Amino acid sequence: MNTGQMAENQNNSAIKTLLLCGLLTLSAVNAAWTLASQPLNNHECLVAVTAREMLQSDDWVMPTFNAQPRLQKTPLAYWLVASVAKLTGRVDEFSARLPNAVFAVLSVAAILYFVNRWLSLRIALLSAAVWATSLSYIRYAHSARPEMAMTFFVILCFLSFYSAITEENRRAQISYMLIFWISFALANLTKGPAPIPILLVPLFFYVAIFRHWKKIPRLLPVLGTLIFLAIVLPWPLAIAHRVNWDLTLWKHEFVDRFFGDYASGNKPIYYYLPRMFMFIAPWAAFLPMALAAPFYKCWQNKRPVMMFLWLWFVVGIAFLTINAGKRQHYILPFIPAMAILIGILIEDMTFLRKAYTPRYARNVLRGHIFFAIAAAVALPVYAACADRRLLTPAVAIALTVMLFAIAVAMFFARKKPALGTVTVFVGVTAVVMVSYVGLLNPFDYNEPSRQFTLKVAEKVPASDDLVVYNVASARFINYFGRPVREIQSQEKLEKLYRQNCWIVAFAKDIDELRQNNRFDTVYEQSNAERHKSNIVAGALFHKSSDHDNDPDTDILDGASNSQAP
Repeated sequence: MNTGQMAENQNNSAIKTLLLCGLLTLSAVNAAWTLASQPLNNHECLVAVTAREMLQSDDWVMPTFNAQPRLQKTPLAYWLVASVAKLTGRVDEFSARLPNAVFAVLSVAAILYFVNRWLSLRIALLSAAVWATSLSYIRYAHSARPEMAMTFFVILCFLSFYSAITEENRRAQISYMLIFWISFALANLTKGPAPIPILLVPLFFYVAIFRHWKKIPRLLPVLGTLIFLAIVLPWPLAIAHRVNWDLTLWKHEFVDRFFGDYASGNKPIYYYLPRMFMFIAPWAAFLPMALAAPFYKCWQNKRPVMMFLWLWFVVGIAFLTINAGKRQHYILPFIPAMAILIGILIEDMTFLRKAYTPRYARNVLRGHIFFAIAAAVALPVYAACADRRLLTPAVAIALTVMLFAIAVAMFFARKKPALGTVTVFVGVTAVVMVSYVGLLNPFDYNEPSRQFTLKVAEKVPASDDLVVYNVASARFINYFGRPVREIQSQEKLEKLYRQNCWIVAFAKDIDELRQNNRFDTVYEQSNAERHKSNIVAGALFHKSSDHDNDPDTDILDGASNSQAP
């Protein structure tokens, strides 16, 4: 090799390293931008409170929420948040969300590694960039819920399985299958048993359609199952022993949920159709093309990979469609497959032009630029009509979109597709950053709840007891900082009140307590809590000093307590 070739190889290696580092940085920015600025929502607080009580009790086996056992979910998410909190010193927005932000970046790295081995570095970069700039990635990387952690392990399972089943080298095949079985176990420890059908149903169809039955004995079925059981079983066995093998709750949570007997939500059969487009936005226009692409022979050696990705996505969505207990976040583990398919399409349209003609590719680009500019113009107009507080951030977002749209058009017009493509992804990231600062953070509906609860916590001494009339939200329990009793009986409530117990009530419950002036109001906030789609008032009650002490015995320990939803 001469000096010129060596220098060229070094330059290529430096460019590849720069691109990889740049993409990982972009994915980290999208995952962690203003990570701790928004208050935790109700579902996030379920994780945060459970992790906090786990640290306080030093019991890492039996999760509790509001001092009551919480066994609806497997414990890895609680363990991760508690571990981070041990380092940071407290369970807050940052420590609760950091694990999922890290897993989001790791999912990008996994796509980069495996897709590069299957196809090319360019397709790997594009696929990972589509995933890292998708709405689903950004949304769940900023959430303390276990969805992104589970999705990372599911991604590893799918990617390592395909690598193993197509690998000829036995040592490499064993390595991939070890990754598969360990990831499969950790996915179930994160949010079991959901990963079992999410993973096994699409893989069964893939093996059946492509007749890979003879390869199954080479995929470590016995050793892998033992590894899986060794990781997954200890916790449920320990819990079963503690509850005397009363597993009614798990049957209720997992089996009844699937058949719609519990938390069905009455969702229509087409529920996931619009959400597929929403979760892959801003790349939604490519979704129909990606669903049709694997069936065309022009893709040649890419077709086997594309068919695997197609089955991963389509069979997974179909399985969820027949599931009566529908939730939009259930489709998250299937979105990376669509991101990789879209990455393959973008690579062909931008660089190769084999599956798509240059004219078709130009029309797709023009359509996206036109839509981006039209949306940028419409956004400030909508903001001015809806809420003038949104006008300034809306104008900033519009200017950002138009600036990058013009730059992309110029790069492609000058036949510099690489620069144009990089500009697209950087532009999406810039829009995300401006949107979080300007739109999402200042108008978060969880903020009033945090403000009200912190005010209550400030007024109620740590030595005093506080109860909530009827139900307390997980947000209130989290930001109050300690377990809160929930009392449904007004008779018990009055006895506790006369014993100097503090009482919190929301919405119409406030009016009930004010009847006949039985309870004195200490603090009230008109926008204190979100109940469904409404922001309702909250009030704190405490006996004034001019009331006589009541001789009744303390009944707090015997008061009923129901877990927040």
